[in-house]
Amino acid sequence: MLNAVKRRRLLYLETSIFGFYFDSEPRNALRRDAVVSLFTQIRAGILEAFTSPVTFSELNRTLGPRRDDLLALLTEISTPALEQTEVDALAEAYLKAKVIPVEYANDAVHVACATLGRADVLVSLNLRHLANAWAERRIAGVNLQQSYQAIGIRTPEEVLAYED
Repeated sequence: MLNAVKRRRLLYLETSIFGFYFDSEPRNALRRDAVVSLFTQIRAGILEAFTSPVTFSELNRTLGPRRDDLLALLTEISTPALEQTEVDALAEAYLKAKVIPVEYANDAVHVACATLGRADVLVSLNLRHLANAWAERRIAGVNLQQSYQAIGIRTPEEVLAYED
């Protein structure tokens, strides 16, 4: 019997993940700990992750001293080049299908980048219109209509690697 090669899941990190890394609110301690663990596992090569230029754009608009910390954290994650016309067309399909509200158009771009970058999972703490089962099913429907693979959408807690 051949030994199966275990492939690391490829994760796409959207902007909300970066913000929680430095969150000092006591009510967010569990989420922050999960995000810190996520980055620790990425640094250790246990998990593989990428993001997109829209994440840089959103973090770059952060005001105050935290901006430099966020941008430094962002440099640890790869940002592969994707065909922008393809990204725009797929993001528009999500908006047209009302899978993602128009006022959150950047989130449609995140999903498009995750899909086109062939991520297994988009990691988000945006529970309202991304990291929930309803959104995941609707995004999968648009992806299938557009001849792309379905993508999982999970919170950091759900993607951490644990030893058995």
